[in-house]
Amino acid sequence: MRVITVCNHKGGTGKTTTSMHLAAALNLVGYKTLVIDLDPQAYLTCMMDVDMSTIVHSSLNLFEPDSHLSDLEILHLPSFDLLPCTDGLIQKSQKLTHVTDMFLLKESIQGLIGYDAVILDTAAAITVYVLNALVATDILMIPVTPELQSVHGASQTWDTAKEIREKWNPGLKIAMFLLTNVHGRKKVHRQYSKYMRKKYGHLVMDSVIRTCSSLAVACKDGRTVYETQILSRGARDYASVADELIRHVLPPITRR
Repeated sequence: MRVITVCNHKGGTGKTTTSMHLAAALNLVGYKTLVIDLDPQAYLTCMMDVDMSTIVHSSLNLFEPDSHLSDLEILHLPSFDLLPCTDGLIQKSQKLTHVTDMFLLKESIQGLIGYDAVILDTAAAITVYVLNALVATDILMIPVTPELQSVHGASQTWDTAKEIREKWNPGLKIAMFLLTNVHGRKKVHRQYSKYMRKKYGHLVMDSVIRTCSSLAVACKDGRTVYETQILSRGARDYASVADELIRHVLPPITRR
């Protein structure tokens, strides 16, 4: 099992869209995938049209003493499995003030079986939940729109990740930047895409996510683009991302 954290300290870079559609693409080719919503705003949970009143367990439970993910009730959605988020994360964060609290998520997901990939969707800020995700992760994916603020946020995220790796998570050996919302006709996008590849080299994925209206439309009723417009540009782009991950960083599926 590999844990993938999708993170950028800047908002509007396609983190939640990436978490959802990467999970769906991996699931389609046989990688049993779980998404954990760690954003206190619960954006991914809302996008998947989850009725908050029916939630039994949420990502909040992962930050309780002696909690284990394997003991929680997970939602089985058509595209992937989901541990949703509830409003309680906001209040809980005020109590997570000790250094040891940064390891709660890692301890909660240890020993989880039955999944090939776990994707952690995070908020656009340096919160205790983002730090927990970076401590627990094997692979960091930084979605970045090729524009000034997004590129700056990606750089800050990479600096945070390097510090976390050095101090608390030597297992974070794989990091990559994913160019998102790329408009090929925008000069600024071409310039910043070139800048990213020059500065970060092989850390920038070959696959890119182009602007695609179907990605936004598909998510309005809890369905991904693979259920609504599987032949669309967005579906093809995220399939390419999944394929690149499988070829280079994800282990082959061994179960029969």
